[in-house]
Formats: sequence, C-alpha cells, structure tokens
Amino acid sequence: MPSATALGADLTRKQQEHGVWLTQFKAADGGYSMTGDQVAEFRKRNEELDALAVEHETALEVEKSAAVVESKLGPQGRVVKDGGEPEVKDVAIETKAQLNAEFKSAFEKHGPAIRNYKEGDAPIRFSIGANLKTIVDLTTSYDTLATGVGRAESALFFGDVEPFFPHGVVSSDSITGYIQTTDTDNAAAKAENTAATESAFAWTKTTDEVEDIRTWIPISRNLLSDEPQMQSVITGMLAKRLQKISNTYILAGSGTTPVPWGVFTRTGFQTQAKGTDPVFDAVHKAITLVAVTGDANPNLAVFHPNDWEGIRLTRTTDGVYILGNPTESGPMRIWGLPVVISTGLSEGTGGVADTSFTTIFENGGVVVEVSTEHSTYFTEGKLALSLVRRFGAFHYRPKAAATVTGI
Repeated sequence: MPSATALGADLTRKQQEHGVWLTQFKAADGGYSMTGDQVAEFRKRNEELDALAVEHETALEVEKSAAVVESKLGPQGRVVKDGGEPEVKDVAIETKAQLNAEFKSAFEKHGPAIRNYKEGDAPIRFSIGANLKTIVDLTTSYDTLATGVGRAESALFFGDVEPFFPHGVVSSDSITGYIQTTDTDNAAAKAENTAATESAFAWTKTTDEVEDIRTWIPISRNLLSDEPQMQSVITGMLAKRLQKISNTYILAGSGTTPVPWGVFTRTGFQTQAKGTDPVFDAVHKAITLVAVTGDANPNLAVFHPNDWEGIRLTRTTDGVYILGNPTESGPMRIWGLPVVISTGLSEGTGGVADTSFTTIFENGGVVVEVSTEHSTYFTEGKLALSLVRRFGAFHYRPKAAATVTGI
C-alpha cells in the first residue's frame, strides 16, 4: 500500500484534474450542458475519486495505528492471526520502516473483517509482540480512531461529524494551545556557496474555555416504576439531542462563552462564494483553498439537508441526473470527500475541512444524573433526569477549513 502522503497527493492531483475537466461543460444558467456519455464519464471519474479517497483514509488509519503499536513494542515482533491460538510469524524487527510494513500487512489482511464488524460480533484480534502476547482488541481500539471510515459512514444518517475529528482529554476548565498564524515557506534549491532563503513560522498562544452543554427533563416516578425501560429510552433521546447541539457547536459555534468555537467560524477560516458558479465548481474551489492556502488535505464535506438535496438533484440541460438516477442511492461523496448531511450548518452554507487540525477535548464525558431535589419534586413524586457534557474544540490551523456560501 502506498503511503498516506503519496495517496493524499495523488487524490489532490486527480481532484484538480476532474475540476478542470468539468469546467468545460458549464452552462450560462449555472448548470451543466452534458451529453449522456459525458455524464457517464463524470460518474466514472467520481467513482475513481471515491475509491482513491477510501484508500487514502485507510492508509491514514493504518499508519496511525502502526505508530501507536510501535510506541508499545520492543525490538522483536510477531503477527498473530484472528481467533484462538493462531499461526505465529516470527520477525526480527530492526527498523521503524520494517515494523510499519509488518503492521500494515496484518492490517490490510484483516481490513475487510474490520470494516464489516458489527456490534455483537466475535472480537477481532491480531498482535505484534515482543516475546510476549500483546493483543490489540479492535472491537475497542477501532472505535478510538477518529477518522475511521467504517464508523464515520454510519454517522451520515444522524448528521454526526465527531467521528471525523481527533479526540483528547482535558482535566481543567480551559485549553491552551498554539494557532499557526504565519507560514512562510522559502525552501528552494540554491547554487553552491549561496545563502539559503529564510523561512518563517509564527504561532499565537490561545486559550479556549471548556464549555458545558446541558439538557434535562422531568419524569414521573410512577412511570419509571410501571415502565422501567423508559429511563433508558428517555436518556437515549436526550443523549441524541445533546449530540445534535454538540455537532452544531463543533461546526459553527460562535466561540462566545458558553458556546465553543466551531471549525467553520473560528477566526481565520476561509470562505468561497458560489457566485455564478455551479455548486460543484464552488465546492472544488473551496477544496483548493484548503489545499493551497491552508496547506492541508480536506477529508470532510458538510451540507445542510436542503442544500444537499439541490446538489443530489442537479441535472444537465437535457434532464439527466448528474449524481445518478432516482433508482440509485447516489454517492455520499463530492470530489472524493465523504459528505455529512447536518443541520449544524445554516442552509445556504456548506463547508470542507481537514479535520486533523481540530481536536475535540472532553472533560469527563457525558454525565447522567437523576435527582428528586429539584423544586418540589420530592413531594410530588417526580424525578429530574439531567445530561451534561463538557468539551471544547481547539483549532490549530483555522485555514484548514473553508465555507462555501450562497449555495
């Protein structure tokens, strides 16, 4: 498997080529004038971009996992197959590159089982050890990979963008970090005995608050006595509401306490106006902004449901649906980027981002509490069910995100 860096560069190049190719079909009314064969070619190019994007995402998963395992291993390694006491491959690990290669080989072999894993399936196990049996139980560790495409795609139905972001833990009420504000790259070839040109980097120390997101609901004690399962049902419903507003803040929070900063509102993010361009062109230009000015590789596109409906229903001047006929589900990708449909962004504004430059820091996770101490609830036989989550989203490079306005 090529490296994630090489695949990312290839993906960017093919996105640019596809964008140039599509430009020739722009019509005066903001649509596209394409024949049936040209629409078929568009879909073929889209499928190639999708396949390359998935390969790039998988390579990122593998390399991140390899780095984690590498930090825990000694000089000897072995790869263990799924289940039981499997065959053992003894390998003398002498270099970092060799260790990564062994881990990638194991991960690729078991990739289909990992991607198709469902809750309740038998544990998937493989290991690379050093004279000991170190088991990496992917039923747990796979969930921790914030950019895991298998988990992320399940979020498309709920508008949940969190699986695309790295997560961290904080034990205080604030997050202090550095936002890059200057990136002057003057690396260049120079003749012998001539001075190199100085590059310049600058960071601004920034402190963000860890904010509280809360919700609660009154419940009759008799209801819980008569229908005990209702507490779980109601808690689940509240948790979804908490997650929905959390996503809104992660995408477009104002940054004014008690609201966290959003990736598409943080000071310094980029914007691309649709203007007279078709939506596809405007989104591609936003991707280019993130790649060139932001010096990043976008891995996420977000649209309001009403805006995605317009994109999905885009037709040529002859009435052919560009993203597939109504009998087809159609790709949940655009220019190779996975698409999340979310009301977290306002209608008329979409966004693309490299989410690796934003970390969501949790303080304690979601806390569920039940109490009779609210008001006169004790004497009235009522309970207050409360859910609280504390988190902040820190954006290290705001230019790694761009909105598309006027959709």
